[in-house]
Amino acid sequence: MYYIIAQEPTLNDPNLQVETIVEGLSLPTSMAFIDNNNILVLEKEKGTVRLVSNGILQEESVLEVNVDSRSERGLLGVTLMDNDTIFLYYTETSQNGDQLRNRVYKYQWNDEERLLVNPTLILDLPAIPGPNHDGGKLIIGPDNYLYAVIGDLNHMGKLQNIVNGPDPDDTGVIFRINPEDGSPPPDNPFINKNNELLSLNKYYAYGIRNSFGITFDPVTNVLWDTENGPSEYDEVNLVKPGFNSGWLQVMGPISKSGITENELVNFPNSKYADPVFNWLPSLGITDIEFLNSSKLGDKYTHNIFVGDIGVLTDGYLYFFEVNKDRTGIKFDNSSQARLTDLIADNEEERSAIALGTGFGGITDIETGPDGFLYILTLNIRSNGEGNIYRITPLS
Repeated sequence: MYYIIAQEPTLNDPNLQVETIVEGLSLPTSMAFIDNNNILVLEKEKGTVRLVSNGILQEESVLEVNVDSRSERGLLGVTLMDNDTIFLYYTETSQNGDQLRNRVYKYQWNDEERLLVNPTLILDLPAIPGPNHDGGKLIIGPDNYLYAVIGDLNHMGKLQNIVNGPDPDDTGVIFRINPEDGSPPPDNPFINKNNELLSLNKYYAYGIRNSFGITFDPVTNVLWDTENGPSEYDEVNLVKPGFNSGWLQVMGPISKSGITENELVNFPNSKYADPVFNWLPSLGITDIEFLNSSKLGDKYTHNIFVGDIGVLTDGYLYFFEVNKDRTGIKFDNSSQARLTDLIADNEEERSAIALGTGFGGITDIETGPDGFLYILTLNIRSNGEGNIYRITPLS
């Protein structure tokens, strides 16, 4: 669930400014740029896809779908391919009484009529019991495959590292599939044509409690994600093929858990790895983005931005510089010296990695076609009103 404290955003870098691009959205969860002038924005509870054209929020939606919006269900994720193929992830309600499902559909963008048309079901996933931990973020990878994340939906099976639990059931995983038909690529990490657990064929990673952010490093093409802990250890993870994030046996560094890797569910070709960074206590970490641009200066180029939802903060925008081999994070020896344990466990340490504050709740972060950084926010204390902000150089 998203919680917000409202406040105007400010930045800690005097060379940058934040400006409001769009106001008046309703519980927005994700956005995607069609081109330089048009942005699609999802509204969680209404099930509407809104169009921002030339900086103006259009009155009519470009699509409305039937969603169950309880807790973390709803219209959740969007990504696009080739500017006219759009993928949506949402918790679909049924007209005929069928069981509730989380589904990924492929749509075509009709630019002339400004509508999303011709839906094709690509991925059919569980939604029960939930109603939280639905995940929903989508991205087209540099390999042109579609990546989608779903949380554990409060399941307790092998995908949640319960050795004697139920078999894999499409929960707590990152999928890697063919965007044309949802089929598994032949080089997925768990591919085994003779395996009775054929659902493994579509998985790229597992052991994920819940995630509101996946992105690719534009330099190395390696996947990264964010993950929420129950009360401790929100995470940033480097997600290599076959990654096991450890939940529900492990959140945060495995050395803090009393568990060994041998006690996890280890599928062939899987590998557990500690998070790249952690927050203690959990803050509700949301999206993650590498700024794929030099428009904000060398310091920010190809480095990491992460948001939170404002449960214990007023909505922080965090910034991290990656290390030399781009497998982790480096810290300033003076102001960030206490973060070398890779855990932010108090307000002083959180502030040391915060580029901006007062965003309320950040639900999406994107590099725009203009090379600037765009921040999507929502505010439950103002009836879920949402904004889009843009960060640019002060000059």
